Amino acid sequence: MTLPPRPDWADKYAGSNPDERFLDIAALMQAHGLPRGQAVEVQNHFRDLTRAQPQGDRDAQYAEALARARAGQFEDGRDPQRLARARFIVVFDLDETLLDQRFDDPALARGCHEIEVPSEGGPPRPVKLTPGWAEAIGRVHELGGAVVLFSANLDDRCYAIARRWVLDGVPILEHPAIAGFLTNSHLVLQPKQAGSPVVEPSKDLRIVDPELRRAIIVDDNPTRLFQFANVRLVKKFQADPYCAATAAELRAAHEASLRVVVDEVEDAVRYMDAHPGTSFAQAYLPYTVLGQVTVRWLRAGAARSEAEAIAHLRAHPELADDHF
Repeated sequence: MTLPPRPDWADKYAGSNPDERFLDIAALMQAHGLPRGQAVEVQNHFRDLTRAQPQGDRDAQYAEALARARAGQFEDGRDPQRLARARFIVVFDLDETLLDQRFDDPALARGCHEIEVPSEGGPPRPVKLTPGWAEAIGRVHELGGAVVLFSANLDDRCYAIARRWVLDGVPILEHPAIAGFLTNSHLVLQPKQAGSPVVEPSKDLRIVDPELRRAIIVDDNPTRLFQFANVRLVKKFQADPYCAATAAELRAAHEASLRVVVDEVEDAVRYMDAHPGTSFAQAYLPYTVLGQVTVRWLRAGAARSEAEAIAHLRAHPELADDHF
């Protein structure tokens, strides 16, 4: 089930785990009769086990990882049935989308952060949350959607933040709006036998939405994504320039970024409700990476307004390319 290893020079996280292998998810699904979410969780459990016991027996660790996944044990405690029932799902990236944990200027960090993460042998690591993050999650929840958090960062770093992150007085992972918390070990590779090759460890939205009809992802980094008809790209949020900004318009642009995304989500939900049979992904398509390419193309070709181009694409989603 193991895919050939990537060379160290091509792997940002090489060396972080003695056995940082990627499994063939489609092969796992076929061999063991697993849904995709459970198959990816086999990889996650396997990595957890090899980290805990680097010298352990790999076959035994694989068998244990498989048994945990088959039993429905998800590290983040997510409920697949809840995701299956959700009207729609908004997946948010963490680093430089919902937060920034890489302050360069300690003086700025002292007065401009919300979370402090303990670090071994040094001062706590400050984390700045993106303006409007709580309102964005809350509005998605109020609209009937489920929120999933998905970071490419290492598991331990993500959970260290999550343990100190509070929404409405509740730890973030216990909040009713949050339906999943995926991290580095949930990234996947995909051989060409399973479709278009995925050669950079990437976030696969089929983990939460197998048919890609109800989920989008909001992310600043397209290099770890491959389902671009479901991707809403945002400008990076970086703590230092935001905290140092004196120009009101620069701060305002950051503060509006997530609000605009949820305005689009609300618009898509209205369209979905008014057009029975239309999926959330189809209703949101004009705001995605591939949808925006088509919207600009439609505007250029017929001198349409943006609203007219959006309406035309929703009525004719086949106009959007399905891949790059």
